Amino acid sequence: MDLNPNPAIWDTNDWVVQSKARAQQAFDEILALAGLTEADLHGATEEKLNLWSDTAKLGVHLNVGTKAWAMNKTPKDLVLAAAMHYQKSDLDSGAIQEVLVRMNFIKGKVALIPVLDLVKVNILPSEITTYATKIDALTLANPQWRIAVSVRAANRGQIIEKFKVFKAEIGVLDGLVHTYRYTQGVFVAAYDNGRKILDLGKGAKTDEAILHPREHIAWFHNKYLPGDTLTLRNHSILAKIKAYLSDSTDVPATGGFEIDPEHEFKMEIPTDFNGPFGHYIIIVSMSDTDDASVTGILAKGKSDSDAPSPPLT
Repeated sequence: MDLNPNPAIWDTNDWVVQSKARAQQAFDEILALAGLTEADLHGATEEKLNLWSDTAKLGVHLNVGTKAWAMNKTPKDLVLAAAMHYQKSDLDSGAIQEVLVRMNFIKGKVALIPVLDLVKVNILPSEITTYATKIDALTLANPQWRIAVSVRAANRGQIIEKFKVFKAEIGVLDGLVHTYRYTQGVFVAAYDNGRKILDLGKGAKTDEAILHPREHIAWFHNKYLPGDTLTLRNHSILAKIKAYLSDSTDVPATGGFEIDPEHEFKMEIPTDFNGPFGHYIIIVSMSDTDDASVTGILAKGKSDSDAPSPPLT
């Protein structure tokens, strides 16, 4: 809107200049708060995720060694071998408290192996000690994550209030700009098109989530009907996500579609999703290192969102 010849129109009326400046200030404050949110979380999140990943890798190694020991000791311990079923995905994604329970389970079982047998399953005594230390560190880091989330939540509250201010200022600016409709119809039409607020449908439901690497979430259980519209937005800078339609909260083995970082898709329900109509929207983080931020907007009926449809596969 500031490209030629528009500045001449903006600058001829003091009221318009002042109103535009107030709206811009409110918008800049929203962006600043959003930036602070990411800054508050980035350092703590990155350190915690690295610790989580390292602990998970070591946990898998100790799990495999304990299972091998249980199957080769005399007599075999088939119960213990069956219990040592954890894979990397069980330890590096999901709810952190549940993961810590699994990690501590492995710690307790690997301690059953006699020291002289450790070499037979390629486990070093120091690895068991390191694993215990990492679990303790990860346990201590977990409350810090909740504090960081609280900081982000507080910033979100401020952002919501700033959006109210921004909306009010835009309303004032709309009224002033529309006084140019008779003499500058092309400009006013461009303005209206540029600041159009999308109607996402009546009775829209919104869910937001920040997923740890490889974590998944199930949304909108029994809350949608054929003909409703779902918009999924991946706000992440680096992490891809994948979406499925499913009859359960489990991640389907096949199907789904990917959403690249900073992209969105819109689809009618039921849509292809490479699978049958179901009752959950399953969102999966595809990243091994970065958190994924995603928003789901379920509109009752049609939506005027400009988001593209997912690719056909």
